Amino acid sequence: MGSYRLLEHTADMGIEVIGESLGELFVQAGRGLREMISTDAEVEIREKRSIEVTGQDEGELLVNWLNEILFVFETGFFPASFTVSEIGRGKVRGIVEGEPFNRERHPIEREVKAVTYHQLNVEKTAQGWRVTVFVDL
Repeated sequence: MGSYRLLEHTADMGIEVIGESLGELFVQAGRGLREMISTDAEVEIREKRSIEVTGQDEGELLVNWLNEILFVFETGFFPASFTVSEIGRGKVRGIVEGEPFNRERHPIEREVKAVTYHQLNVEKTAQGWRVTVFVDL
């Protein structure tokens, strides 16, 4: 089973993610991003949003995936869960479930401006996949 942990950095913040599969790695990274924005928000699943991104390699795919989740958030949708339905051939497709953003119910702890390539490290290990990715706050 995958996991993530948040990493402190001077002007940025990072997520270290572990997943048994590449799909699980992307799901855990989405969870880490959501926690980075708001740890205490209770979110109901009321709607679904489809996400599809492309990239040249796993690192670019992950950065684009997380930036698309950030875009969904910035356009008024607060995510509760993430599912990857297809991954490979330079493309990731998935679903973000959640509800419309409500300032009273969804307290924001950090404003994430963008997911970056700074210190991005994606590696396949004997146990699965590991990534470290930083965001600009």
